[in-house]
Amino acid sequence: MIFHMKRTTLVLDERQFAKLKQLAAVERRTLSSVTEELLRLGLAARRRRRRGKLTPLPTWNMGRAKVDVSDRDALYKVMEGR
Repeated sequence: MIFHMKRTTLVLDERQFAKLKQLAAVERRTLSSVTEELLRLGLAARRRRRRGKLTPLPTWNMGRAKVDVSDRDALYKVMEGR
């Protein structure tokens, strides 16, 4: 399988760039490989978060309540059709 790598320029905050360089040095890897890995992980995490969001369920205005559900006697009357 042949992969074609794309080159690009990133504009990074100096602190983030320093952290990225330090991580690459500690892991004895190139800056490009560390950046590519972190970008891939970040995009995958974003997809997982987006997939986990629930779509809000629809709601309807059903009008006023016919009975106070905390009033047991009134509730029984409505349920029994009295």
